[in-house]
Amino acid sequence: MLRGDDSAAFASNWRTVLAADALVGVLVALGGLALLLDYNVGLGAAVIAVGVIYVILVAARARRWSRLRRTGPER
Repeated sequence: MLRGDDSAAFASNWRTVLAADALVGVLVALGGLALLLDYNVGLGAAVIAVGVIYVILVAARARRWSRLRRTGPER
């Protein structure tokens, strides 16, 4: 599993950070939907998939950050 810097998990605005990150994925998926409806079905479906996968990864990060906040930083 890929791990990044989890220092933002201990920021006071950690939920806002995750919400903004999830919004990026939602906007990508909506852009894919626009492509799907107006331009290219294959490309639109691929872009939607990327957006959905991104939101799923943000949800996994939210669970990890929540766990880190409960248990404290690992040292």
